[in-house]
Amino acid sequence: MNRTEHVSAPQTVDPGQPHRSSEHKDRLSSVGEIDITRGKSAGLDEAAAALSGEQWFSAREIAVQLREKAADLREREIQAAEELQAASDEYVLMLQQANSRLVVATLEAQQLAERLEAAQVQLESAKSLAEKSNLAKSEFLSSMSHELRTPLNAILGFAQLIESGSPPLTPTQNANIAQILQAGWYLLSLVNKILDLAVIESGKLPVSREPVLLIDVIRECLAMVESKAKKHNIHVTLIPFDNSWFVMADPTRVKQVLINLLTNAIKYNREHGTVEVRCAASSAERMRISVRDSGVGLSAEKLTHLFEPFNRLGQEAGTEEGTGIGLVVSKQLIELMGGAIGVQSTVGFWIELMRELGS
Repeated sequence: MNRTEHVSAPQTVDPGQPHRSSEHKDRLSSVGEIDITRGKSAGLDEAAAALSGEQWFSAREIAVQLREKAADLREREIQAAEELQAASDEYVLMLQQANSRLVVATLEAQQLAERLEAAQVQLESAKSLAEKSNLAKSEFLSSMSHELRTPLNAILGFAQLIESGSPPLTPTQNANIAQILQAGWYLLSLVNKILDLAVIESGKLPVSREPVLLIDVIRECLAMVESKAKKHNIHVTLIPFDNSWFVMADPTRVKQVLINLLTNAIKYNREHGTVEVRCAASSAERMRISVRDSGVGLSAEKLTHLFEPFNRLGQEAGTEEGTGIGLVVSKQLIELMGGAIGVQSTVGFWIELMRELGS
């Protein structure tokens, strides 16, 4: 049989304080009840809460809350584990894909390296063959040039003797001798250019670099082309410049280049045209010599083939003789002297040479 016992809290009397009111006693008695049937201290919990003024939870409530917290934590752990697993799977997949791409790239790189190595072998073989062919060509040209110059010199010598001999030649004989001399000098010039080209390409052409007074070189070259300019009705002008300028060059070779440029400017000019020779410092260390003519110039396409051997740029059918190697030789000679050569279609050719220090 259930029963309820009422337990009153012990009273302590403080002589300095008035007795507690009956209401307070009743409240203490009321909250201090213990439920014997439940066997729990619910009443005490309530009493403690009432005395402290704070909220107290029963053991059952705390257990329920702990179970809820534990369940929530387990759910979060499961969710975190799933997210971690998903991220790990994604990372592994990315690594596998990257590894696959790396394997493919490695194979492609190996194949490319093999192709490059094979191409390098072919290139070396082709280069060696080209060098041998070029050497053989240079040796042949050199030998041929020497063999041709000997009889040419004899022909020219005898023709000159006949021209200046006595008795005087008839007009017809003079005309014939003039043709022999013209053809002989042209052929000798061609042979000399071929020989120069062969020697340059073989790397055996000696070129000096010494101080050369520019005004002397230019005047000498102008004197050598004067008759040709008169024959073509071309007026050649030297624009005044500082006569004390020196350049570092081979005197013979720089004359050869300038004569070639002047000859071309005269040959491919218009009727009653003009040729101007200008000199100016292109920098503190270089001097530019320009040969400008009043000809029609060259197209952009022809300019790209200007320094190709034996390429006359469509002038083969013209009336002017030429070989197509003069500019090639000039370019290589200028570069051997540490200079440069260039052209502007509507202006003309120019060469640059190093200035003598202090000039």
